[in-house]
Amino acid sequence: MNNENSWFIFRGNEERSGIFSDTLARDLSLFWVMELEPMISSAICHNNIVYNSTITGRIFAIDVYKKKINWQKYIGSPLVSSLLLYDNLLISCTFNSWIRKEDYKPLEKNLIYALDINQEGKKKWNVQIPGDIFSSPCICDGKIIVVGSLDSTIYAIDLRGNMIWTFNTGNSIWSSPATNTKEIFIGSDDFYLYSFNLDGNLNWKTKLEGKIRATPSLMKETNSLFIGTHKGIMYCLDQSSGSINWKQEIGNPILSSVAISKDHIFFGCSDKRVYSLNSTDGLINWKYETEDKIWSSPVITQKEGILYVGSLDSHIYGLEIETGRLNWKFPTMDAIESSPCIVNDMLFISSKDGLLYCFSSQKRHIC
Repeated sequence: MNNENSWFIFRGNEERSGIFSDTLARDLSLFWVMELEPMISSAICHNNIVYNSTITGRIFAIDVYKKKINWQKYIGSPLVSSLLLYDNLLISCTFNSWIRKEDYKPLEKNLIYALDINQEGKKKWNVQIPGDIFSSPCICDGKIIVVGSLDSTIYAIDLRGNMIWTFNTGNSIWSSPATNTKEIFIGSDDFYLYSFNLDGNLNWKTKLEGKIRATPSLMKETNSLFIGTHKGIMYCLDQSSGSINWKQEIGNPILSSVAISKDHIFFGCSDKRVYSLNSTDGLINWKYETEDKIWSSPVITQKEGILYVGSLDSHIYGLEIETGRLNWKFPTMDAIESSPCIVNDMLFISSKDGLLYCFSSQKRHIC
């Protein structure tokens, strides 16, 4: 499923590398915009259908070219975790205590839902989880779905909804898992980064400085893993051993996950900046300052060399990856916490303004 026609998971692939290897026009214009509901989760797309979930508990399936909602599913609980699509199953996770109102009483249990995209979102199964889920689920070796929870537990579920294994860390898990098909990596608020095999056996755990809320990003070529911490330190670790290759102190919380391109890595920071670092030694290449914190995780178009990312200043940015020079900028009407999704010369990103934005080249502009 992982090709130029599909962005089926948060960060685009199981390695969470944030790379789009096909072509996206450098000069983007608005293809369409659709009003849904406020969104924090990131869009995914497959076979010209884009999927996104909302804080108010709704999932939408939208035909990209017809700009039409094919179907929608009301879950009834807040959805802030990004969706996962695998084998026609759309996986969503709830965060029941996200919305606090006098007339809203959170449910006692959260749910991991599997919906059938071929039956207009009909429920196939669900699994009850005690804790809220911010972590975005990952498919590991095409066999198990892994996700973390604020109840400090990592859950592994098979494609039929059976619980396979669990593992308890020492604190809440906001981080999303990444995998290289053999090992699974995830961070925790207990300051540890964990590595497991597919059976849930612990390979190693490495203590870092600060809570780990970002998602690990994996580089196949060097067997490296990149992760930032709430204390503001970016790390490069060895995937096999968990040993620290280098670290770079940024000084402000890093909630954004890393995008990887050749010899460089890119991420946003709570100091309002986007950073480019050398992947081999962590030295800073450039930094670009926006008007507010960056919690969105950047995505890179490998052929054009452009980085796209959202900011809490409500703007979407397109930066040259070699220099950090601004190439493109677009205003929305509220903060952007979600990350871009790129498929078929189109870029999708959602905002807390309740709008889903689709951008493409001028020749395909139809708004």
